[in-house]
Amino acid sequence: MVEVIYQDLSNKDSRNYYIGIPRNWKYGKDDDVTVIVSDVCVVIPQTIAGATGELKVLRTLEAMLDANVINTGDIQKAIEHVLL
Repeated sequence: MVEVIYQDLSNKDSRNYYIGIPRNWKYGKDDDVTVIVSDVCVVIPQTIAGATGELKVLRTLEAMLDANVINTGDIQKAIEHVLL
């Protein structure tokens, strides 16, 4: 299940923005995540941190599809760019 949460970045200090993750997130029990910040911010729970890259990529793509952030054509184009 994907939950789309729109937030402003007003919760911040001089070094960081603080983005809320719902307490009912099933991986919140880990209390330990890896946050990757580039043009996109990705939060990876430790429960799947050791999984293959394939699982992480598929879960990310599935979530983005479910949230209507991208469509299947975008995925195909991106894969073509990576592979060519």
